[in-house]
Amino acid sequence: MGDDGIPTRAPLRTLLVEDNPDDAELILLELRRGGREPIFRRVETAAQMAAALSEPWDVVISDYALPAFSAPAAFAMVRERNLDIPFIVVSGTIGEDIAVEAMRSGVHDFLLKGQLRRLVAAIERELREAAGRAERRRIQQQLLISDRMASVGTLAAGVAHEINNPLAVVLGNLQSMSRDMQQLSRGLESMHDAIGPTAAARLARLQSTAAALTDALRDADEAGERVRTIVRDLRVFSRSEEEILEPVDVHEVLESSLRMARNEIRHRATVVRQFGDVPKVFANEARLGQVFLNVIVNAAQAIPEGNTNGNTIAIATRRLEDMVAIEITDTGAGIAPEVLPRIFDVFFTTKSIGEGTGLGLAICHRIVIAMSGRIEAESRLGSGTTIRVVLPRARTGRTLSVPILPSPFADPAPARSVLAVEDEPAVGRTIQRLLTPHRVTVVTRAREALARIAAGEHFDVILCDVMMPELTGMDFHARLREARPELADHVIFLSGGAFTPRAREFFERVPNPRVDKPIDPAKLRSLVEGAPPPARPAGER
Repeated sequence: MGDDGIPTRAPLRTLLVEDNPDDAELILLELRRGGREPIFRRVETAAQMAAALSEPWDVVISDYALPAFSAPAAFAMVRERNLDIPFIVVSGTIGEDIAVEAMRSGVHDFLLKGQLRRLVAAIERELREAAGRAERRRIQQQLLISDRMASVGTLAAGVAHEINNPLAVVLGNLQSMSRDMQQLSRGLESMHDAIGPTAAARLARLQSTAAALTDALRDADEAGERVRTIVRDLRVFSRSEEEILEPVDVHEVLESSLRMARNEIRHRATVVRQFGDVPKVFANEARLGQVFLNVIVNAAQAIPEGNTNGNTIAIATRRLEDMVAIEITDTGAGIAPEVLPRIFDVFFTTKSIGEGTGLGLAICHRIVIAMSGRIEAESRLGSGTTIRVVLPRARTGRTLSVPILPSPFADPAPARSVLAVEDEPAVGRTIQRLLTPHRVTVVTRAREALARIAAGEHFDVILCDVMMPELTGMDFHARLREARPELADHVIFLSGGAFTPRAREFFERVPNPRVDKPIDPAKLRSLVEGAPPPARPAGER
């Protein structure tokens, strides 16, 4: 109802393909009689139709035959542009056979000009059906994007896993060579006083070469560490779709997200970290990473390129009683007040066509709600936007990760007897070098490891890859627990990151330490040297 008590008519954007102004007026009158207020445009030619189709319309109402145009030609133009607009033919000359042919071609309805009483009802029906088709397309698009994201996640997980083993070899050998070069340099230095002038000059050249090689190895090791970080981030973001909630360090996930978004940020803004002393949150690490990455990328894309020092993306964390708040604030364009309430709606986007699907923040909203949290937005046009994620704190700090254990042994540690079960021979050889001077026996099959143990060979520590052909590390552990339960607790697992649901359940249940590939030499050595020796059964050698 209007202020004067007269019912207001719902607007209807109407494109009229009609050469007769009187006939057009009759159609408009019928629309108003049916409770619609037409916002219309009348066209008579193909050129006018083409220009009009650049605007949005709710319905096209077309005469069948015009002097220079026709309903079939107009409908073909709508189809060429992939527009799903109700198209209704209204004609005074159309015969039944022509009407049937038009309907078969896809026209939604036809009416005679002298029988317009059902025009509004036909339009309302077609608008409902068009809305239903649009909704089905949106759902299909969401499913396709979800499938694509799942495929990308699977691919990323596979790539990360395949990189891990060769990267473990590269990094392990670089660090082993660096250690050897340091020992060589110290040995050369100690020879100075024991040789003559000529040999001293040669020795100086050798020392210079050794120093250059040490620098080269250090640079290569730093580059390898960057690759290790990238692989770790890929693993975080490509975890399975299982919604497993566990204690998660928000600062670690934020840092991973920042590294993943680095290319979007680097030419637009400076990142300002304002991390508080906050507990872990109860969340799913991969899904939380997806939320942070999406919000950070949106923040970066709201800032034009070229003024890095003049713009910031500030990331702050703080406690809120039993919750933890994470705020991501940009100095971008901001969001208009009338738009802000809709940013978490499905398919709503402020980005240009082809740049945004309208799914990102909607999915973020769903993820955060599923983790018993909330996501909020504050913005001021021209001043930037703050996205706030609030999550419940974890009641326990227990995670699947195992901290580096300090060695109780003096330095250097007594030599340990280590059995490494690793199906990649190069990784096995690298482990041998990294654990020098410990005695490391490498086997590539879990069955051979079990046979050696059954034959009475003694090992202080067992390193075992998780995913192997024939017999997995999990199966090896189960059989070892049956045959030699005192040894099962001395297994340290090596993981390349290809977690299956079974592997995740296994690590939730089994408290054994785990070292992720690429192997961190300090962590591996600490675990090996910190493990107490197992009891020797009678007859073991």
